[in-house]
Amino acid sequence: MRKSGIFGAAALIALTWVSGAAWSADADDQKAMARAQRMLRQMSQERDTLQAENAKLKSEIEELNRKLGSQKKSSEAALAKSRDSNTTLSENLQKTTQDLRQTEAEKTQLQATVVDQAQLVETCEANNVKMLQINRELLVDYEKKGFLDAVLQREPLTQLKRVEIENIVQEYQDRIDRSEFRKKTAEAAIR
Repeated sequence: MRKSGIFGAAALIALTWVSGAAWSADADDQKAMARAQRMLRQMSQERDTLQAENAKLKSEIEELNRKLGSQKKSSEAALAKSRDSNTTLSENLQKTTQDLRQTEAEKTQLQATVVDQAQLVETCEANNVKMLQINRELLVDYEKKGFLDAVLQREPLTQLKRVEIENIVQEYQDRIDRSEFRKKTAEAAIR
């Protein structure tokens, strides 16, 4: 726009000069007028060329603005997609972390249960050994029992041998009861 104003001013000067030259009948003036007309045509052509270049540049600017807008939309969409993906990944990480903590807690609890069970098994094995020993002692005592011991045990008057045998039986029963496995007692002893 400024360039066309400059060309317009130059054209006006040239026309004024040309008008003044027309009044002059001089040959030099006619040459100057021809030269001014050539300059006017040349300026007119330059103005047209510059206007065409200006229109071309405006078109390129509009095209670049369209591309910029398209790329901006594309970038915004990619950014939104990345944010969504990041949010999803963050949620998955939180859930996985929570699951891991829960699994670790369950693992610790199961390990404690395994230790408790192993101690219960050891207690049962120890009690089993004690009971086997008691049974062996009973068998040995029963093998040693003779005819006289059997008769004295059934003797109706004093029943001394019977009381002695009942005491022995009670002692063995007490030992068996102490060795008997009781889950609640064993669990309490472990803890």
